[in-house]
Amino acid sequence: MSKPALRYLALGFLVSAIILAGYRSFLYQPQVVDSSESDTAPLTQDELTYKEKYETLLAETELAQLESGYVDESENTENTESAASDEAAQESGESDTEESQEDSEDVVTATVVINQGDPSSTAARQLQEQGIIEDSAEFDQFLESNNLSNLVRPGSFTVNSDMSFQEIADILLSES
Repeated sequence: MSKPALRYLALGFLVSAIILAGYRSFLYQPQVVDSSESDTAPLTQDELTYKEKYETLLAETELAQLESGYVDESENTENTESAASDEAAQESGESDTEESQEDSEDVVTATVVINQGDPSSTAARQLQEQGIIEDSAEFDQFLESNNLSNLVRPGSFTVNSDMSFQEIADILLSES
């Protein structure tokens, strides 16, 4: 290809990029989808099955949290936490059992939902928000350094705060 032909080709790419950027900036309005609309298409059998499994898993997780004495931090006060641990200590009667119960109260179990196409940073952010890990950037860096960030699968995964980064990564890489 000659030099002038390459220049015209580059100029054409530049002009089309400018036109697309202008359209995107000034004329394009993203379509907002309201899930409460009544004219949505009915769910397929696979979608219904997935929804049922998700709701069952969510109910089981909430039940497990209630049974283990887990209370959301926003609803929690120091008085209720100390009262719950005092009641647990009175029921157990043994100091070894008391220590193991306190350790089990510190363990947070959560469900992470990853949608198709979500980056690994989404999973890391969810893990941090739910109290499983302390720093989402550190977990994301772990995934990047081990070349695992592109292998995170979509689905619903149950993890707890006792797990190491490697154990959490193994769960996120498995089929849900």
